[in-house]
Amino acid sequence: MIHPLWHRFPMVYHQLEQIQQRLEQVATLREPQVHTLIQQQINAGGKMLRSGLMLMLARFGEPDNAELVTAGAAIEALHLATLVHDDVLDHADIRRGMTTVSAESGNREAIYAGDFLFAIYFQLLSEQDPETVDLRTNARIMKRIFMGEVDQNGPSAPLIPTVNAYLSAISGKTAALFALATYTGATIGHLSAAQKKAAYRFGRQLGMAFQMIDDLLDYTQTAKTLNKPALEDLNNGIVTLPLIYAYQTVPDQLKPLTKTAEQIAANADEIAAIVRKHGLPQAHQLAFTYTHRAITALNPLPSSPTKAGLTKLTQQLLQRTH
Repeated sequence: MIHPLWHRFPMVYHQLEQIQQRLEQVATLREPQVHTLIQQQINAGGKMLRSGLMLMLARFGEPDNAELVTAGAAIEALHLATLVHDDVLDHADIRRGMTTVSAESGNREAIYAGDFLFAIYFQLLSEQDPETVDLRTNARIMKRIFMGEVDQNGPSAPLIPTVNAYLSAISGKTAALFALATYTGATIGHLSAAQKKAAYRFGRQLGMAFQMIDDLLDYTQTAKTLNKPALEDLNNGIVTLPLIYAYQTVPDQLKPLTKTAEQIAANADEIAAIVRKHGLPQAHQLAFTYTHRAITALNPLPSSPTKAGLTKLTQQLLQRTH
């Protein structure tokens, strides 16, 4: 089922259905349990935001290009691969309201599943028209995603990063794939060089804002609205933007509670109460700033219902609750 977010864009909705079907067809594993879990994740009602944005950008040029379905399936395969591996790193049990691959079958099987989805991504890239697929950009984005994960979770990463270090990490782990999606849509849609650059910038800024809001929601929403446990980052000893800002504002209150990742997890509720008061306002303001930058990045694109829809969608993502 395609997310209701896309109901007001009927053509995009229809193409997303085709993308989902294509991914279902190609993501087949001989291992039945892992295969079933992957298929469940594909059909779990995720927003398909990255492939949807790709389709929206293509609407400024050639929205009916058949390459879009294969390209969208590739982007969704890449995104799902990173989620499966993320769930291993974060010890996550629930994703999109369903049991994660790692929780159901173990970390080894989840790593296999994630690697398989990466292989599917490359397979789908190889099936695209060489005239429209940009392998160099895809390779660069793959590297940025990996480096973003290492920046945030690597053995030498500081427990309490600076705001700039956090921004660098999410520009790789999240924003890079948004930028790839919007750039791909502009490329397949045969937009001009200036418009492709604008599309890339829009995706990157939106991806930054999206991750900030995602980190904010961990403090403001319940497990029911999130379809995953609340305070999941804190319970895994992971420090994101709201806590970074709170730590800068009231270090004396937070230093005794945040000396180790294990201590952060043990004091999650107490830390969250401090962060809600001293970190959320600044974090939300920065998310608003990046949302505004994303909308501004659309300026080189012609005025149209598609552009108006993208602007409204971007504003809506800032106000989302899950």
